[in-house]
Amino acid sequence: MSLITCPDCKKEVSDKAPNCPGCGRPMASFSSKSIQTRRKGGKYEGIGFLLIFAGIVTCFVAGTFGGYNTGLVGALLIIFGFIIFLGGRFM
Repeated sequence: MSLITCPDCKKEVSDKAPNCPGCGRPMASFSSKSIQTRRKGGKYEGIGFLLIFAGIVTCFVAGTFGGYNTGLVGALLIIFGFIIFLGGRFM
């Protein structure tokens, strides 16, 4: 930790302080630092969500028109979509 001089009030301020305690000016070291994080799993979450949605629609069609295999395919789509969604969520 070192001390720096505030450009406005000329008081010594810690370099870790977000503002000058004398005048309240934001210190330049904190205003110039902007850290952005970007997750990589967003597209997998989207694909998983679409598979879950397709599975729900398929199960609804199976319930409406009475197809056993269609309901099984819908359930598998939901499970597979959920796994992909969770994989993308933790990337």
